[in-house]
Amino acid sequence: MDTSASSPFFTIVVPCYNRADIVLDTVHSILKQEYQNFELVLVDDGSKDNTREVVAAITDPRVRYFYKENGERGAARNYGAQQARGTYINFFDSDDEMYPNHLRVVKEFVDANGQVEVVHTGYERLDGQDRVISEMYEFKESTNEVLLHDNPLACNTVFVRRDIALANPFEEDRRLASAEDWELWVRLASKYTFHPIRQKTFCLREHDGRSLNTIAPEAVRQRDELFGELIRRNPDFARRFPNRTGQFVADRYTFISLTLALSKQHRAETIQYLWKAVQADPSVLVRRRFLASVKHLL
Repeated sequence: MDTSASSPFFTIVVPCYNRADIVLDTVHSILKQEYQNFELVLVDDGSKDNTREVVAAITDPRVRYFYKENGERGAARNYGAQQARGTYINFFDSDDEMYPNHLRVVKEFVDANGQVEVVHTGYERLDGQDRVISEMYEFKESTNEVLLHDNPLACNTVFVRRDIALANPFEEDRRLASAEDWELWVRLASKYTFHPIRQKTFCLREHDGRSLNTIAPEAVRQRDELFGELIRRNPDFARRFPNRTGQFVADRYTFISLTLALSKQHRAETIQYLWKAVQADPSVLVRRRFLASVKHLL
């Protein structure tokens, strides 16, 4: 790690694709940070609009712009990490708002607890009228355990020490798009402890263009098939979470089955994935998503 005084403590990596209309708002929210020792790496992931021209108007020397051919967010984030000079890297999305305390609370935590591998903050989800939909900053279980069941961590919440980020890049397979962050968090949770900071430091604004809101059943099938296979092949997961591989894979299959069942167009495939879930972990028979899939088949 480079921790010299001349290096920024944080690198904020923001991938953007055709975000010329909103990228300046994101940049301005980041530049208002209470803790100022950071750099902002903007990775233009092959935009076809005028993102380059919009960003060129930014004069703050901490903002560094890079253009690359389109490769989806995982590839853009990896590219940004390779340019990073900070001790910690935070991957921030171009359509969200960073609150002024975002970097400060993490710096205070690291000063008090040492340069741990992974830290995360909390956040709130807002609708189009700035009304709070939900808040996500306290979990009943450890973050490592929660990640085995769901991904409550928006990518913006997570800070990864640079040496760890470079050694553990995002999976760049396009089939994993919309779950590439969760896959990385599970991979990191298999080796390190996620340290929570129970403060909200940004807002995630829901809108129709979000990838999770537009994903098609076939894309879900390809994504979760790949996700399950990556977990099967991960020896660190098996060591850190003994006897949990089958459960995780079965949950991916029931997510596929429920998506297919709700579409009302894939009855045979729905039954196939329910059977694959049972083969991976028979206890899935009593879990909610399995039962919901069956209900929608009837």
